[in-house]
Amino acid sequence: MAHEVVVVDAFTREPFAGNPCAVVLDANGLNDTLMRHIAREMNLPETVFVFPSHQAQFRLRFFTLINELPMAGHPTIAATHALREAGRIAADATQTSYEVRAGVLSVAIDPHRQRYTMTQFKPEFLRKYDRDAIASALGIEPAAISSAPMPQTVSTGTPMLVVPLRSAATLDSLKPDHHALYDLTDRDYFGVHVFAPNEGGTHAFIARHFGPVGDILEDPVTGSASGCLAAFAWHYDMIGDSTFTISQGSHVGRPGTVYASVLGDAEAPTAVTIGGDAITIWRGAFTDTAF
Repeated sequence: MAHEVVVVDAFTREPFAGNPCAVVLDANGLNDTLMRHIAREMNLPETVFVFPSHQAQFRLRFFTLINELPMAGHPTIAATHALREAGRIAADATQTSYEVRAGVLSVAIDPHRQRYTMTQFKPEFLRKYDRDAIASALGIEPAAISSAPMPQTVSTGTPMLVVPLRSAATLDSLKPDHHALYDLTDRDYFGVHVFAPNEGGTHAFIARHFGPVGDILEDPVTGSASGCLAAFAWHYDMIGDSTFTISQGSHVGRPGTVYASVLGDAEAPTAVTIGGDAITIWRGAFTDTAF
């Protein structure tokens, strides 16, 4: 059986920008071991596998080079774009849905702009972290990290440690010790999302994301973590408007834009929407006989 693979750059309209993702359009017959091997073979930040679903229009499974994630942002954007181009989502459709490990995701489609907006899950505000250990792992002084609010794990489907910096200049200067970022006691997060106000820029915030120790140490544009950042910023009154944009990826030469909106009041936000554009880079296929 042939399995079509599409590589899509998400959160951008420019080729070779944003975050690349491999989309396996029909993953029937692939077991966990094969999916992990395929994700390693693609050697991209994430690979998403599409299956039939009884709960939604499709079921998605997300693999990094190391882990399977319960929910992921840029692969959801990439999968929607690839499925639409393949004709498996109608060209004039304005909505689709996905069964994922974290629940059921809905995605709004703007067919004219090729922009896809996923509604993530109700934000959970989890453990707070002391600045000293995080600052040491990032190669900066503790005072460069905000103390109000403190760094905290937030989940809108996938838990991420959100670290607010005082300035974009500090964000530029980070020298992360990736092992130290994952040696913190009782770690409750999948990735570390560091951000700062984008003073004088067109975006509200600029961000960087550091993932698990492996071949890809800095993720270009991270949809799931952007949802956590958005919920954190709105909850702690760091922004006056619940709809804003986030810039990420310029530090690794793959700039992208995330369109964020937080639903509900700041005290108890109910959901986050994360939107982005997408562009197909190449198409290919592999067959089961290769294994």
